[in-house]
Amino acid sequence: MKVNECGSVTVYTFEQLAPFDNLLHFVSTRKGGSSDGNFASLNLGFHVGDNDFRVLQNRRALADAVGVDLLQFTLAQQSHSANVAIVDETGRGRGAAEYETALPNTDGMVTNAENVCLGVQVADCVPILLYDPVQRVIAALHAGWKGTLRKIALAAVNTMRHNYGSRAEDIHAGLGPSNGPCCYEVGEDVYRETLMALGPAAGVAVPAKIPGKYFFDQWKANARQLKEAGLMHDRIEVAGICSQCHHDVFYSSRAGKGITGRYMAGIMLKKQRQAYHRSKRP
Repeated sequence: MKVNECGSVTVYTFEQLAPFDNLLHFVSTRKGGSSDGNFASLNLGFHVGDNDFRVLQNRRALADAVGVDLLQFTLAQQSHSANVAIVDETGRGRGAAEYETALPNTDGMVTNAENVCLGVQVADCVPILLYDPVQRVIAALHAGWKGTLRKIALAAVNTMRHNYGSRAEDIHAGLGPSNGPCCYEVGEDVYRETLMALGPAAGVAVPAKIPGKYFFDQWKANARQLKEAGLMHDRIEVAGICSQCHHDVFYSSRAGKGITGRYMAGIMLKKQRQAYHRSKRP
């Protein structure tokens, strides 16, 4: 990933997605906002206990920094599901200025509409951005351990294939900063669910030093899922940045003991310019 300083706001971008001129994407950080305390400073989540006015200010600051209109942000009420919504122009701006209008019970969004900035908010879960440059289709996914085991990445690729004619081998993917296998400790319940969902050979949950505890590898699980869906290995970029290790840069629910802000991964198709043809006079 590449670090980009946009005035007071810092965002990261994927090398995998950067070459496409008609695509805007970013992963925000904690830097450049007006929130304080556990939410300092660019908290983008209305639902975490921060002051709503400050959250709105932060979203405006991010929108200005990345060059979009605030009301192009399109967000969901995330529920750790594998529910993927198709978004068209009428959905543009859902959840942008308040939580109540965000898409309910949704953790993935797919669109081919221009100027719709799909965004997911995270604080340890994996933000995943997908782009098919052939059919010009984008997706943004929120994948924690529940969404991962429910195979939201596969659901999103299938939505792109079935609804927009995408071929998996054309899709580029970026897996953003999130809780890494170095820190993401889970219990027996998650380990058992992992075995049932992915099988014992997946190597996604490995024993920790403490009996009954395991380290869960969200990065491996989602990257493998994308490969199994048909994506090419060299078109999947894993940031490899642990949000818990780097909780000074990215929000981490684990590091904040459940009281923290949210950063956002966003992706948008820019409006294509129409070629101008001068009409000939008779």
